[in-house]
Amino acid sequence: MKSMTMRGRVLLKRKDTVFRERFLLLLQRQWKMGFTVSALGLLSLLFLTTTLTAAAPKVVPANFVKIPAGEFTMGSPASEVGRQNDETQHQVCLSSFYMSKYAVTVAEFRKFVEATGYRTDAEKDDDTENWRHGMWETLRPKNEKNHPVVYVSWNDAVAYCKWMTKRGGKTYRLPTEAEREYACRAGTTTPFNTGDNLTTDQANYDGSHPYNNNPKGVYRKNTVPVNSFAPNTWGLYNMHGNVQEWCSDWYGDYSAGTVKNPNGTTIGSERVSRGGYWDTFAEDCRSAIRSSGIPECRCDWVGFRLVFVP
Repeated sequence: MKSMTMRGRVLLKRKDTVFRERFLLLLQRQWKMGFTVSALGLLSLLFLTTTLTAAAPKVVPANFVKIPAGEFTMGSPASEVGRQNDETQHQVCLSSFYMSKYAVTVAEFRKFVEATGYRTDAEKDDDTENWRHGMWETLRPKNEKNHPVVYVSWNDAVAYCKWMTKRGGKTYRLPTEAEREYACRAGTTTPFNTGDNLTTDQANYDGSHPYNNNPKGVYRKNTVPVNSFAPNTWGLYNMHGNVQEWCSDWYGDYSAGTVKNPNGTTIGSERVSRGGYWDTFAEDCRSAIRSSGIPECRCDWVGFRLVFVP
């Protein structure tokens, strides 16, 4: 390599492994072809290679949307109708992340069970209801395969995430409580991402108990398909109502002051769930509402959705 310059030697010492490997590959190719190596030529080729690689889009699974980074006020103001004492307002800064548009469906959970032979907490305890069941202790009919899976514990949801991670080679997890509220709000500060009211044309809850003395609506007495109603501004469906959704955090008091990418308390006895559900009042579907249950808890109003980590 007769014309290898000091600049070339410096480049070879870069700590960036990918950069160094590409540089050496280009050297090798030019040497085999009998060309004299020029630092300027190599830099040009390297710049083109790096630019093309950087321009390549990240492979994001179907039905996941990017939630932008940002800061928001988590919790609710004292004046909000239906507010609970554990909704203390505080500032939260979040990095961007990818969230599923929909809750995990019965059909998707069935694939997991059939592929792994997994037995849910309900099945291990020989409960009469498990993930195959819907409302009122009845088996799900085939036409409800696109409804959110219920009777799944926090443990079951985490097991599903691990299976998805192993299967796809990328990380899947439950959202943190802060991510869930931030994604639900989609930039809003009102009780709901729909504004100061939530109707049963916008979400699935017990419409005989409307929010703040608004007109009554429909009480469907069942879940609905996960793609029902209009999505919020960020493309997420049923962030209010239908089913509550498990979050990764232990339930506990919020941290004081501004926090970045919080993961909740380090210890606890119950895991957070968010979002309201088909059999509850409108005020229990607010963006800031908090619920929780022990990790083994399963019922016909709690499901989950995923966050994807590229």
